[in-house]
Amino acid sequence: MDTTTLIAYVVNCSVCFTISLMFLLTPAQKTSEGKIESFSMARMCLAGSSLLEGIVSFFTIIRLLNGYDYLQLNYFTSPLFLFFAICFDITACIYLLHGKRLSVRTIIAFIMPVVCIWLTHILVFIPLHGLTLSPSVYNVFLETPPAIFTCYMLYITLVIEGLGILWFVSKQITVFRQHIDNYYIGENKSRSRWLIAVAISLILYYVVSIIDIALFNRFLDNIFMWVRSLVVLVNSIAFIKCRTVYWDIKPAFADMEVDHGYIFEPTPKPRPVHNNSNVTVSPDPADLAIRQPETLETKPAEEDRHRDSNYSTIDAIVTEWIGRADKPYLKDSITIMQVADQMGLNTRLLSNYINNVKGKNFNAWINFLKVEETKRVLLEDRSRPLGEIAYEMGFTDSASLSKIFKSIEGIPPSVYRQRH
Repeated sequence: MDTTTLIAYVVNCSVCFTISLMFLLTPAQKTSEGKIESFSMARMCLAGSSLLEGIVSFFTIIRLLNGYDYLQLNYFTSPLFLFFAICFDITACIYLLHGKRLSVRTIIAFIMPVVCIWLTHILVFIPLHGLTLSPSVYNVFLETPPAIFTCYMLYITLVIEGLGILWFVSKQITVFRQHIDNYYIGENKSRSRWLIAVAISLILYYVVSIIDIALFNRFLDNIFMWVRSLVVLVNSIAFIKCRTVYWDIKPAFADMEVDHGYIFEPTPKPRPVHNNSNVTVSPDPADLAIRQPETLETKPAEEDRHRDSNYSTIDAIVTEWIGRADKPYLKDSITIMQVADQMGLNTRLLSNYINNVKGKNFNAWINFLKVEETKRVLLEDRSRPLGEIAYEMGFTDSASLSKIFKSIEGIPPSVYRQRH
């Protein structure tokens, strides 16, 4: 028995089980609606990942104690458990980066190939060896052509899906950074990078694990096991430390909806304010400029609201920008830095203006402008397809437009068109 290897796996097993137990026993925080909040969901996903890693190490310890070739677990069992651990960690990354959750269809399509290979592996084993759990019998089975075939199929599938995971995580990071860039500068923007670092470290951990499995070398496996234990420990500590950062940057994602596959609830739609004479106070002229640029008048209430000379100047610049013939706010993936550059303003000054005067973050404000333009186009040409309008408004498809439209107006665009 290799004592050094046994110690490495015992340490890894202990670290993984301890972290998993600690995360699972930590009470989950809930929203006002009774749903588990997203940071707690991320923590539970990481607990599941650590648990699977600990189980693999536990199986390896049993093999070592009984004198079996533990590296043969790397043929099929270790990659299989690694895949499901990755699934947990990718889900944790989505929650951690305030990202869009995957649809059930996407999850099934992602997991099903590996599940089918797993079932095939089992169905091939049972006719040959029955329902025995003997490690020696399983080792013999792994040398048969059917087992080798399923192992290679698993490797190919993991490589393909691994590339998909890298693409998906990079996309999540890009969207995350875009939201942060649109909302923050300074300290919060810098601190938000810690969340990205945790997400990247989770991916790097599995890159190391895959290399460990692929090399099939006892000496290197021993070294990699210590590295993996250290990385798991550091990642867990970093995750706990990032809790404050996570909540500090939450406002940047306040317009992302739970019902439409997002982590947070939408920002409540502003209601018209009524005075004692039951006359509705007009919305901000800069927002209405999209519909009535030629008839804008500055209301007394707005003059009081913008007594600050800087905001008054910005108000005029914003109104002019919204009224441009090319409608720059309809551009896909537009950022606050691009808008500030077009307006000739400082990014921070524009961000403060949007937050304080418009009462929205940048993304919510842009979506509001897009919806206002959508309402105009819907009534201007009632026969025009919604998909065509969505593309013009800078959305990828009509479903995306409908989600944003409904979150702001309370009804889908098709219903709005029927009622007006």
